[in-house]
Amino acid sequence: MTHSVLITGGCRSGKSRHALELAARHTGPKVFLATAQALDDEMSERIEKHKEERGPGWITHEEPLDPGSILRDGTCAPGSLVILDCITLWLSNLLMASITRENILRRVDELLDVCQRFDGTVILITNEVGAGIVPGSALGREFRDLAGEINQRVAARLDEVIHTVSGIATVLKSNRKENSPLENGKGFNNPFSVEDKAGLYRAIFERRDVRHFQSKPIPPHALKRILRAAHHAGSVGFSQPWNFLVIDDPATKEKMFQNFIHANGDAEKNYSGAKRELYSSLKLEGIREAPVNVLVTCDRERAGPHVLGRNTVLETDLFSTCCAVQNLWLAARAEGVGVGWVSILSMDQLKVDLALPEFVEPVAYLCMGYPAAGYAKPMLEEEGWAKRIPLEEVVFFNHWGQTVEKRF
Repeated sequence: MTHSVLITGGCRSGKSRHALELAARHTGPKVFLATAQALDDEMSERIEKHKEERGPGWITHEEPLDPGSILRDGTCAPGSLVILDCITLWLSNLLMASITRENILRRVDELLDVCQRFDGTVILITNEVGAGIVPGSALGREFRDLAGEINQRVAARLDEVIHTVSGIATVLKSNRKENSPLENGKGFNNPFSVEDKAGLYRAIFERRDVRHFQSKPIPPHALKRILRAAHHAGSVGFSQPWNFLVIDDPATKEKMFQNFIHANGDAEKNYSGAKRELYSSLKLEGIREAPVNVLVTCDRERAGPHVLGRNTVLETDLFSTCCAVQNLWLAARAEGVGVGWVSILSMDQLKVDLALPEFVEPVAYLCMGYPAAGYAKPMLEEEGWAKRIPLEEVVFFNHWGQTVEKRF
């Protein structure tokens, strides 16, 4: 499994110590990849101190100019955890070797390519140097600017980014993979931080059914994160009955749009007067506009005829698939990606057009892309179609219709 982490922070902020704390959870080989050069007594003492902090059990390699070579040439066994300390000293070495800016950035990209292909865990350490005073020399300013640009490149491509200040580590970005070797093992009893809870509730309360989209594509890595979140939904008997059919072919999307047009004409007949006029004004171009459509399906035979927990309520596989839809929607909101659920479709025609097997049920046809506009409230609420029902009217206690004032 490939997993990559960037730890950034100021000098003596606890970066290396936090990397070692993460590494302590790893049970496989551990490799320390040093870019520092012992050019004077002070640096020699610093290097020896770091060796003492690591303790036994580490394989150490020193590579000041091409640290990626240690990952490329098979020196590190599969499943190893590698700490590269540090990116900033590596940059300093390259500048002192008169390597040009273009070649430095190329080498950074090559290192990141190697890290993402490496069969193991890679922790890169870097320094934040842009928050201090402006350097007095041209070379110092070049170093500062390049360090900032490199840090941005690295942070964009690695799975996790952690910032350390005064020995305290804060996660800035997390895409921790399933069964990551860095899992802390605290499990369900580990509560969310105040910031994490705020982010979760923000995604819930700011989730919207988006109808109009920009043409800007969703980056593949963002789409993969969203689908991974959907795939981690709860399911009856751990059956995971869902599939995600990603549609980006214009011809296929046009078939879906024509399906909608026919079904929408029939649906409009259900309303009259002002309601019908309002319904007609709610145009949906999302199928065409959104760069990606995703059909979430339920394979009703996925786990065989007898699924744990499904004996009396056969529809629990469909309910489970709806949980995957909600996960997808919330993850998309966190990524700034809009989702629109197209429910006005002929599912029989959809199954024909997309060649779905008989035992696979389409559950949700979703348009996905960056929203063309934001919504302070759900669009139908803003348009006057309906209002949010107060919580007190939908919560009962102990039996149907029983409400208790000021219960919470």
